[in-house]
Amino acid sequence: MAFKKLTLKSKQLLDEMLAAENPSAMLSKHFDDISSKEDAELRGIIRELRELGYIDVKWADNVPYCVIINNSARTYSEQLEEHEKERNQDYLKSSNESKIFISHRSSDGSIADALFDFFVATGISRDKIFCSSLPGNDVKEKISVEVRETMKNSCLNIAILSTEYYQSAYCLNEAGILWFQDIPIIPIALPEIQPTDMIGFLNDDYKIRRLDNADDLAYIYDTACAASTSNQAKASVVTAETRKLILKYQQLLSSRTYPLKPTTEVSLDITTDDERIVLYYLISKQVRKVTKNTILCWLQDMEIYDVNVDNAFDLLSTLGNGDVVDGTLELSTNIFREYSSKSSQILSELQPIVNSRIDLSSERFSKLWNDSAFDDIIKLFVAYIVDEKIDVFGDRWMAEGQIEDIKSWEEKYFLDSTLSSNYGKCLSLFIHNRFVYESDWTSHGNARAHALCASLKELLFNAPAEIVEELIKVKETYHYDLPF
Repeated sequence: MAFKKLTLKSKQLLDEMLAAENPSAMLSKHFDDISSKEDAELRGIIRELRELGYIDVKWADNVPYCVIINNSARTYSEQLEEHEKERNQDYLKSSNESKIFISHRSSDGSIADALFDFFVATGISRDKIFCSSLPGNDVKEKISVEVRETMKNSCLNIAILSTEYYQSAYCLNEAGILWFQDIPIIPIALPEIQPTDMIGFLNDDYKIRRLDNADDLAYIYDTACAASTSNQAKASVVTAETRKLILKYQQLLSSRTYPLKPTTEVSLDITTDDERIVLYYLISKQVRKVTKNTILCWLQDMEIYDVNVDNAFDLLSTLGNGDVVDGTLELSTNIFREYSSKSSQILSELQPIVNSRIDLSSERFSKLWNDSAFDDIIKLFVAYIVDEKIDVFGDRWMAEGQIEDIKSWEEKYFLDSTLSSNYGKCLSLFIHNRFVYESDWTSHGNARAHALCASLKELLFNAPAEIVEELIKVKETYHYDLPF
């Protein structure tokens, strides 16, 4: 098996096991009093270490009771050193190959990774992309040989700008080199960065782009394809991956702490959380007009609940000379300019309110799954979703078409009619647990279709191995033998 560098958390857990007198007891203790999200992350790390051959694990009552550390784990440091040497040599050999260079602060690495995944998913070879956040590439560290050689021959430079980026001596050094080169630069700004915040080499002479703006992503993608001489993917693929990146980016922002700049405090003339959440949208998107439908779609995508949009629109329209016309809120121009000029502080103040209303369906589903709260029929329903990539479910008269589709799936996998006979029960459970939301209605306003919530769709369409294994077992239980 080819060597694969471990993530920081995987390496830390492996080091703990190597140092422990009783690795089994140590690992089992990690499962004490942890959240469902932490539980899922820990199981993912264990799975990675097992799949890479570093450990073997036996489970009982869904907790590890026997851990075997293989020899490859004890030689990990030597393997890593040899891997880094070979990697540096490979980069030096290919130094004449132009790459898309992504400059960013290591603390913004998850956002750079999301952009990297978007490029790869839309047809740009991963060999043509280079992220600068390698180990040691940070404040007070010299720019490595690998980075220098790549920057010399980059075909496109992308800088992900944040407050922390501008506070990093290393990042500012990279920015200076990017500016000096006669190569196109695309500055991508995180929410706290406005044109007036851009300093140094990457200043407001450059037009900033946003990762939650479809038009900006189209420009970034077209430029990247042209610069790297990559063939563009089909429009349907690019559209789907654009939506996926925007959703991923918004989820990353929801858990991000905005670094504050040293300025005076901001006094907001608002009193309700409804106002605060809608204002957060306006400031983060840098718009002063928004329709009710746009806000409702954003709340649904972000899985933000219990927000009275009508109340927010009514109250925000009273600031200055704002207004609500035909379901569209128009924030006062003066108020908008005042607030947007202090966007970093305002977003930092509003972010905890937004976070408090986020209730991710993926986390609730994972907790119920790990607590064995789903019976076999619901697991069959999940298997159907995972196998067929189903994200819309018919209700009322449209349920008949959904049941016929389930029957086709049952025939494909030689399953009995258990799921098709219990579709209504499964849909009701998903509605009750807010795993789905109403997406289409009859002329009388009754729901006739429901769509899978965004984070749960992402989880099930990329289901982890332990869920897939359980679904295979469930399908085997309801498998019928052919009469020949």
